[in-house]
Amino acid sequence: IQDYAEDYLIFEIIPGAGDLSIDRILHEYRQELAQILRSESLPLSEEQITDALADRISYSPRDTVIVNWNAAFIFDNDAEDVRAVLELANVQLLEMRYLDRQLDHALEQSYAVLAGSRTRSLNLINPLHHDLQRISLLQVEGALLFEGVSNALKLLGDQYLARVYRLAARRFHLADWDGNISRKLNAIGSIYQKIEGRVDARRNQLLELIIVLLILFEIVLPWVK
Repeated sequence: IQDYAEDYLIFEIIPGAGDLSIDRILHEYRQELAQILRSESLPLSEEQITDALADRISYSPRDTVIVNWNAAFIFDNDAEDVRAVLELANVQLLEMRYLDRQLDHALEQSYAVLAGSRTRSLNLINPLHHDLQRISLLQVEGALLFEGVSNALKLLGDQYLARVYRLAARRFHLADWDGNISRKLNAIGSIYQKIEGRVDARRNQLLELIIVLLILFEIVLPWVK
C-alpha cells in the first residue's frame, strides 16, 4: 500500500470577532471558494460552483465545513476532530483503492487457475491444492479489509462527526467503491467454489480408479498364482 497516495488539502480558517459571517463569506466569495476547492485557476460556471459548495455542514452559526473531492474548507475555532474524520475518510478511500487493485489481481489469478484446471494433468494428491490455498487467502484478506473499512463509522460516537463522515464518504464515492469491492469478492468466491468442485470431482474419479484397479487385481491374482 506504500505505492498509493491520496493528496488532500484542508484549508482551516479560525473566525475572529469582527470577521464576516459564514453566510456572507459563502455569498461574496463563492467563486473563489469553488476554484480553490476544485484546484482551478479559471472561473467556474454557476453549475460547478453550486456543486463544489454543495456538501456543507455546520454545528453552529459560527462554523461550517465544506467537503470536496480534492480539498475541504473548515471555518471553526476548534476543528481537530473534524480534521481527524476527514483524514479517516481519506485513509478509507486509499485502502479501498488498494483493495480494489488487489482483488483485480486475485481475479486474474483465479481465472487463470480456473482455465488451467481444465487441462492440468491428474495429480495423485491434489492438482489444485496450492492454487486453492492462494485464492482462499486472498479472499480472506480482502474480506477482512473490506469489513474493517465498512465498520469504521461505528467508531464515531458523536452524531455531528458521524454526519461529517457521511458527507465526506458521499463526496469520495465510498459507497460505489464498497459495492464494487463486494461484487469482486463475490466473483472470487464463485470461482473458488467452481475450482473446489473440480477438485472434488477429480478426487472422486481417483477413488473410482483405485476401486477398479483393486477389483482387477483380485480377479487377476488367482490366475497369476
